[in-house]
Amino acid sequence: MPPGFESKSFIRNFVGVSLGNYGAIALSFVLNVILTWRLGAEQFGRLALLIMAVQVLACLIANWTLTGLIKFGTQEFIRTGSLAETFWARTYIVAPWVVVAGIMIRIWQEEAAGYLSIPLWGVWVVFGYFLFSSLLLTVGSVFQASHRMDHYAVTLFLDKALAILAVLVLPLPYARDPVMILGCYALSSLLVSSWAVVSLGARMFLPVKVSREAICTLWRFSIPMIISTWVIIFGAQWIDFAIIKHFLPFSDLGLYSLASQVTGVVQQITIISSTLLLPHFVLLIEKEAHTDIKAAVEKVMPYGFLGFAFLLSAVVFSARLGMPLLFGPSFSGSVWPLMLLMIATMGLALFNTFSPLLNAHGLNWGITGILIISVSTNVFTNLLFIPAYGINGAAIARVVAYTIAAGLMLALIQKRFGIRTLRLGLFGCPVLIAVLSAVVFEGSLFYLAGVIGVAASSYCLVYMFGLFSREDLALAAQSNMPMFIKSGLAKVFPQKMGVTTT
Repeated sequence: MPPGFESKSFIRNFVGVSLGNYGAIALSFVLNVILTWRLGAEQFGRLALLIMAVQVLACLIANWTLTGLIKFGTQEFIRTGSLAETFWARTYIVAPWVVVAGIMIRIWQEEAAGYLSIPLWGVWVVFGYFLFSSLLLTVGSVFQASHRMDHYAVTLFLDKALAILAVLVLPLPYARDPVMILGCYALSSLLVSSWAVVSLGARMFLPVKVSREAICTLWRFSIPMIISTWVIIFGAQWIDFAIIKHFLPFSDLGLYSLASQVTGVVQQITIISSTLLLPHFVLLIEKEAHTDIKAAVEKVMPYGFLGFAFLLSAVVFSARLGMPLLFGPSFSGSVWPLMLLMIATMGLALFNTFSPLLNAHGLNWGITGILIISVSTNVFTNLLFIPAYGINGAAIARVVAYTIAAGLMLALIQKRFGIRTLRLGLFGCPVLIAVLSAVVFEGSLFYLAGVIGVAASSYCLVYMFGLFSREDLALAAQSNMPMFIKSGLAKVFPQKMGVTTT
């Protein structure tokens, strides 16, 4: 295995961020259980619409500069141990956008309140949550660029922990108000951001200096990111929400929102991987370790995709019983969208895994082109399928869009870097088979056929990609990966790893 990817530091960072992220998600999951039982599908849908507004503001105004902050911040931190120049260059670029957004919201606050079905003061709660959550993303990016992944993981956990605490202490009448719940989220983001700034220390941000060269460099890098990030608005779940709101009642929006949120829990794995891979790819490219990158893609990543396919299949198998049991019988309509979204999630995993490689090489226009094609497909298929098939149509549209994005990304990587990536799309087969089993069979036959199909397709993938070969396992035995992983492999493949048994 390439040392740049199987090193203990990378695995430790992945585990640390995963623990922080999934600790936060576990708390959010509990909160969603409470909110679904307390709010019902309709009010839960209204809360989803408010969060949609916050995310749209973030994509339009701030998120398109985060990748540049991590990329150039990582390089500056290696040189100087500080991110001051990159941080203030990014602040200089974003600040006017925030001011203009505030002015426009003041002018059209009545229209915004009408669309969101909230009082006028609620519009400013939405804007406040955008500001504080964007600040949290910024300090999180600074932690990533300075390779303080443990602190980044803590911010993820604390943000959700404080939000849950704030919601749970609300008097019951207020806890049923989506605007008040959003206010709790905003307060949490503000408190955690304040802690993060103190933890980073003044040296990370000082001296305050606005370098013309740094601003121009960040601008040039971020221009294609503006387009791709804005395009994401139409490719993410938020355009689904807007179209569902237009054609269907709030209760259907609540059902689809829950399926999307549960899907988001699983998708965090791909987001964590992408988060860690960007600064890691930047370092490897700085060292000109291109052979390590190629070997990692062709020899290491297939193991991750196989494991992820198993996870997605498990979600499909558990959806029919788990969703109504956890969130209430009124949310049983979320089951089929959730199953379909698992197929889409495999496509997202492939796309997210390789996007950082293009970002690290500064090939942002390639990502932008892929997103434009994928998003255009998503909007068209949403308008076509939602009126005909309801929220299941929205999930199908996402499957189509994410599959196209993954296919184009794999093709671009293969052509640009000579790495065999197109065949990695086959790792979506186990998930597809699990969902098709749910379509064809009912009851116990669904589980029997699904498990057999997933097992058979996985065996074919192991054979095709040469996984768990003696060579790979021997390298794993000699590597510095955590002992619990090596022990588990030794128990399953004792002879290939050179373990003698009595």
